[in-house]
Amino acid sequence: MYYNLQAFGEEVRSIRINLGFTQKDVCKLSGIHEDTLRKIENGKVIPTQKTLDLLSPILKKDLNQLLLNYRLNNYPAFEEIRNRLESKIDRDEYQTLSVELDDLKALLHTESNTYFINLINQLILLIESIILNKKYSKINEALDKLIAAMKITTPEFSLNNYKNLIYSSMESRILMNIALLINKIESTEKSLEIMEFCIQIVDPNEKLYPKICYNLSYTYHRLDIHESALKYSDLGIDYCIQHRDYNGLNLLYFRKGVAEYLLSHNYSTLLHHLSQL
Repeated sequence: MYYNLQAFGEEVRSIRINLGFTQKDVCKLSGIHEDTLRKIENGKVIPTQKTLDLLSPILKKDLNQLLLNYRLNNYPAFEEIRNRLESKIDRDEYQTLSVELDDLKALLHTESNTYFINLINQLILLIESIILNKKYSKINEALDKLIAAMKITTPEFSLNNYKNLIYSSMESRILMNIALLINKIESTEKSLEIMEFCIQIVDPNEKLYPKICYNLSYTYHRLDIHESALKYSDLGIDYCIQHRDYNGLNLLYFRKGVAEYLLSHNYSTLLHHLSQL
């Protein structure tokens, strides 16, 4: 199930303001973290039932029921396309992504909700970026696509101010892919900086979490920081097992095996050098 989070967030903000509350007031009374309320009001997160239960008596409104008014009816079709896309990416099957691209464009013609149209357009640009990168090695053009996708919903986004903004799950996915391209265009260090930011802003229960863990593990491997590579591969594996989400689990185990081998090899080498002293 997906919702017009932007419109829902705007109504929550309007309710709060009409009651004369600041965000700080509501958070103090409800026990909700201020960043959580900020994300809800900016349409960047699907709030949990527990969160809405805590906010409802403060805002004098059944927010769980209110959220249902913002359901997106065509979302199941969107989710089915996105799941196919994720499976192909996990299997490195980039040659046929044009199928999902065409399906999304067809879905776009049936939709009138502006929020959902933006979401579909972001995924279209993400796919086009992946095709440009993987199929044609046009890295800069691929990066331009991702920045354009981000600016659909966050017009003020730039690579200089990205840490000052609030991101939805889709935007976090786009930012992760930007980090992967920055690794090729600029430096692994800059890519790591962005990727570390991604892991901080993504909920550990989100589907995106193990993908960021995998990419962090690989990035640390490139920098020969194998302890951190092992740490993030383990975090990704823990997520997959806990949520019974086995897509990409083999890749995480591969990264774990590489990190363990290199750590063991480096330790053995160190012991050998010490024995020669």
